Amino acid sequence: MRSCGSSARGFSAWRKNEFQMIQFFKELYLTGFSIIFRMPSRASARTKAGSAVAAIALIEWLILAGISSWIDMFIGERFLLNSTNSSVASKLVIVILFFALCSVNHLVLVTRGNGIKFADEFNNLKKSRRILLVTSCLVLLLSVIAFFLYSRFAYRGFFHINS
Repeated sequence: MRSCGSSARGFSAWRKNEFQMIQFFKELYLTGFSIIFRMPSRASARTKAGSAVAAIALIEWLILAGISSWIDMFIGERFLLNSTNSSVASKLVIVILFFALCSVNHLVLVTRGNGIKFADEFNNLKKSRRILLVTSCLVLLLSVIAFFLYSRFAYRGFFHINS
């Protein structure tokens, strides 16, 4: 029989692992920004930051579009981002959603300086940590693209969309 103290230690260890996982995803998010921000280019730092923010927002939009497709299939109707009642309204929602994602990401990464600060400090990380973060970022990107494409194919099949 376990004592109360051992379960408290187990909970403490679980919370520590949870914090480490959240920290890893935060660094992954910042790494995605850093990779694009640090690409060699003649563009100004402001333009490079804007491009990096747009790329991060596009990845987030792909995740949301994939989730939206699965919700629509679960409900059994085209509802969220895939409404056929008004394709203009649906496209407007998509554009608004994308710019909302860009605005939030710009606030976090550029205005508050979190992304730019991390990009500047990226080379100071241990080489093994940098390799882990860049590799994980690329795997996440490929996974998001695969998830989005699979979701769209499943969606089109579910609602019998041919075009």
